[in-house]
Amino acid sequence: MQQLNVEQFRAAVESGGILSVTLKAQGPAFSVQAETQRGHAVLIDTRKKQPRMFADPRKALKLLKEFGIHKAQLNAEDWQPEQADQLRPTRPDSAAQMRAAHEAAELKRILEERIREADDPNTVWIDHDTLFDELEASLAD
Repeated sequence: MQQLNVEQFRAAVESGGILSVTLKAQGPAFSVQAETQRGHAVLIDTRKKQPRMFADPRKALKLLKEFGIHKAQLNAEDWQPEQADQLRPTRPDSAAQMRAAHEAAELKRILEERIREADDPNTVWIDHDTLFDELEASLAD
């Protein structure tokens, strides 16, 4: 079986070397397999040198369409959609990072609002001594 990366697969399509294409399910994902003039081939991930897996078959079809392939077969015999969670790596730190980012964004929004209020020419300023005199008077009641 030949292993073709994206560039090699595209070149094979452009040269007319791809006879047929099949999206083949393997667990929760699909691989792109082709029958070429030289035999069977599979689309691989360039870095991992393993079959390129698509959790969403629409993405695989979109890639095939970009290559100029408009017909493909679907083999869902070994498809196991209930295993889809296995495709996503767990990142327990992500929730904490997102929470911190949202808190920072809220603090930034509040700060910008306070700066706008301070810059507003209609803002009434009260000096320190007057403020504390008013607070003491309200607490004494």
